[in-house]
Amino acid sequence: MKFEFLGTSDTGGIPLHHCECAICEEARQKGTSNRSTCAYLELDDGSIILLDAGYDLLSDTFNTRTIRAVFLTHFHADHCLGLIRLRKSESVIECFIPHDTQGFGDLFLHKDSIVYTILEPFQTQYIENISITAVPLHHSKVTNGYVIKTDKATVAYLTDCASIPSESLSYLKESKIDYLFLDACYEPQYANTKHLNWESATDYIDTIGVKEGFLVHASCKTLRPLKKSGKVLKYSYIEQGFKVEV
Repeated sequence: MKFEFLGTSDTGGIPLHHCECAICEEARQKGTSNRSTCAYLELDDGSIILLDAGYDLLSDTFNTRTIRAVFLTHFHADHCLGLIRLRKSESVIECFIPHDTQGFGDLFLHKDSIVYTILEPFQTQYIENISITAVPLHHSKVTNGYVIKTDKATVAYLTDCASIPSESLSYLKESKIDYLFLDACYEPQYANTKHLNWESATDYIDTIGVKEGFLVHASCKTLRPLKKSGKVLKYSYIEQGFKVEV
């Protein structure tokens, strides 16, 4: 099975609108567009499981594919905007969510083809031989990360977060993670209470103990000082299209 990212950036994406920095200009020259953090797991029969739905072209990208489920981390626009079009699907789509009573926009008012199911902390949902467990994270909205276990690998998808609660940290340590993808939205000098930076994210990855760790949810502002200084991080930021076999 394939686990692939449709986007790995923050809300603004890369290239950012009207930004002339080196990061954005390089993306334009390459013809690349890295959008909001969102991933999917492709099952052996070609159907998919979505991790977040912030990519606004989901309905086009998977137009003829069966979406087995959506696992939403939280109801910020850059993680759920794609649901606005997916809810018009001719097929019922189950969307697993944290316990957020407000949601986003009119998604709860006009559910259409989306069936929302709350996953309580550390509750596990099974789809064929895959288990997906909700892991609470500290963010500005009620937020879950997800630990995905297949016959071959264990993946932790953890975006967005300002910190990882102690109970979640213990669970992650015990899960023997093969691939961990963690929010590192900012550089360390930028004070923020909603997201990790590349130093705090690195500390968490080291503490959890994983085979491979990666950083996500960057903006061009995050990446500029790294490009300018030539600094090489212990764990690298990944881009849209990054994939691993699980």
